[in-house]
Amino acid sequence: MKKIIILGILFLSIGNTFGQVGQVERKVPFSIAVAAHIKKYNLKSNEAYKDQDLEYAKFLFDSLVQNHLVGTYMDDFKMSPLKGEPISFKEIEKPIFLITYATWCVPGIGEIPALNDLADKFHDQIDFIVLFWDTKERLKEKVDEYSENVQLLYVNELTNQNSYIINNLKHSLGFPMMYFMDSDKKLLDIRKIVTHHSSETLSNSYTIHYNSLSKGVSLLITDLDAKGELVPEAEVETKKSKKRGDNRTQEERDIDEEYERYRREKDSIENQGRSGNK
Repeated sequence: MKKIIILGILFLSIGNTFGQVGQVERKVPFSIAVAAHIKKYNLKSNEAYKDQDLEYAKFLFDSLVQNHLVGTYMDDFKMSPLKGEPISFKEIEKPIFLITYATWCVPGIGEIPALNDLADKFHDQIDFIVLFWDTKERLKEKVDEYSENVQLLYVNELTNQNSYIINNLKHSLGFPMMYFMDSDKKLLDIRKIVTHHSSETLSNSYTIHYNSLSKGVSLLITDLDAKGELVPEAEVETKKSKKRGDNRTQEERDIDEEYERYRREKDSIENQGRSGNK
């Protein structure tokens, strides 16, 4: 009898082992996860904002993201560039740093310069995308503010066929919002864009945004490194040098990068001034 019991336990153990090995990860779409939990979140967060309990409101958002949205997979949908045919989200091959925006949103004075600098430094490893819920005409007004290493795309809800997905992405969590995904479109985190008083200086605003945005970059780079997919920095720099026929020393590159940062900050101030005068 004891032998039969022991054999039964062994068979169960072997069966469970093979069952675990054969398990395939169930890919939960982001839109499904949001739809399942957003109503409860909105009820609680609305109460928190009504009571001016911003700390609890932040806790609710972080809990929604970490407990229900991280680990889901972004749905596929069409986005349009200013030139060329619409592209599908699934066509993007690198890890994604996605910011959802609209042209009527006013970013902090240092936000775009900080994003540009990070995109210029890490675009070989990460795709930086700013997705505007807007029209092509309005997006054209923003092009000069961004680095060529930031992809500017737009979705016009009136003509987009993936309206269910777009509604969940745009309206459920609001915008501006940052989404960080690996190359399989698996969500690693979702964070709100930091805000500060409009009177903040360019230097302080740049530092605030750079520190905030760089956390998302670090998350993506760490994930790449853990998977053994990170391109060594020396190799990236070599590719950049070959691409531009660059024979500069590292010190010369640092000086040039500092000048480029200064130039973008200066351009940003001038663009803000022109926008204010319209």
